[in-house]
Amino acid sequence: MKVRSLTLGFDWQGQDKSQIENSINEFFEKAVGLFAKNDIEVRTNRLVLPPFILKDSIDNENINQVISWLSEFCENNGIRWFCVPFSTFDQQMREINSIALEIVKRHKNAFINFIVTENGQINHQALLDTGRFIKSVSRLSNNGYDNFRVGASFNCKPNGPFFPFTYHSGNDGFSIALELVPLFIDVVERNRGQDIEQIRSRLLEEIAPELSRVNEIGIEIEQATKMSYKGIDASLAPYPDCDDNSVAGLIELLGVDVFGSYGTIFLTSFLTNTIKKLVAKSEIRSVGFNGVMYSLLEDTRLGTNNSSKEFSIDSLLSYSTVCGCGIDMVPVPGDIFEEEIASIMLDIAAISTVLKKPLGVRLLPIPTKHAYEFTEFSYDFLYNTRIQKARNHTCFSEFMDVAEPFAYLQK
Repeated sequence: MKVRSLTLGFDWQGQDKSQIENSINEFFEKAVGLFAKNDIEVRTNRLVLPPFILKDSIDNENINQVISWLSEFCENNGIRWFCVPFSTFDQQMREINSIALEIVKRHKNAFINFIVTENGQINHQALLDTGRFIKSVSRLSNNGYDNFRVGASFNCKPNGPFFPFTYHSGNDGFSIALELVPLFIDVVERNRGQDIEQIRSRLLEEIAPELSRVNEIGIEIEQATKMSYKGIDASLAPYPDCDDNSVAGLIELLGVDVFGSYGTIFLTSFLTNTIKKLVAKSEIRSVGFNGVMYSLLEDTRLGTNNSSKEFSIDSLLSYSTVCGCGIDMVPVPGDIFEEEIASIMLDIAAISTVLKKPLGVRLLPIPTKHAYEFTEFSYDFLYNTRIQKARNHTCFSEFMDVAEPFAYLQK
């Protein structure tokens, strides 16, 4: 088992930068060392900030100075990425978009998270502005890569380890994302011929102790570093190095002929339910999604089935009702309407709010490319696949033109 990401969140305001740098370096040195002592590899170290809320004390120039300092620090100290969250509530999105676009342009190790749904409220105007931002970012390169670092989050709680759908809150502290897919696949393969309830029992029996072991390391790190241990996100997240790290491959191993066929929703719910039970059984500190992640450009089997047109964005929307991710890392045509991007996000916002579950959206419009053409990425986190079809139909009309965020009526 590997740690996919060790994510440290901190508040830079009111602290001396040199002290922050020393604390961060000391934390990662001790934390990575403790994992290595237990024969666990850490794939990436990451940093996350509290949401930026523009006010007199935090202006454009101040933000740019902070981001420039942090970007250089990460590059010089083996920290792969950092996340810059923005609250979209009670703020001018035009100003936020301008600042965020400069960050994406200048700093290739920075992620952007737009918080567009929280506390049961959907900021529909921010969805439209985020759609415009995604289109603007797509034009920064020929292959549309940069939106890999841009996401919109819906009802996500703070301090999760998965980028870009996170933000820091509270005491400085860390969270852990794991690569659990190979463990699940190994258990299922060794129990071929067993029924699904027997397989679930074996998963709970064998993987719960592994989660407990990582949790104990997290507590040990907390004691050694004085950084608050926020918890583990036990989500099934793919990595595009082989089918043994494919969530779609796991679904097929459990019984569907091809991922995307009927039965996919059931098996997604089966895995999500198993993860929730694992979290409870192992008694770990938990944080984040703790669900099944269908990240299209990061999953080899998912990408292969997408290239065979086995599912659509509509399918992914339906899976979002029972999984733990949303619409993640999905390439779309470069000429997709910004209103259609906003409408896809609006549907995810509805699912997230009504079902009271955290979700996210990352869409990558590919310039000059059309539906069913292939992406052309050359990057360790991405697997090339066909571009999903856009409909060029939207939901944004005069009926959506209201000043306040939308909230459902309470019973």
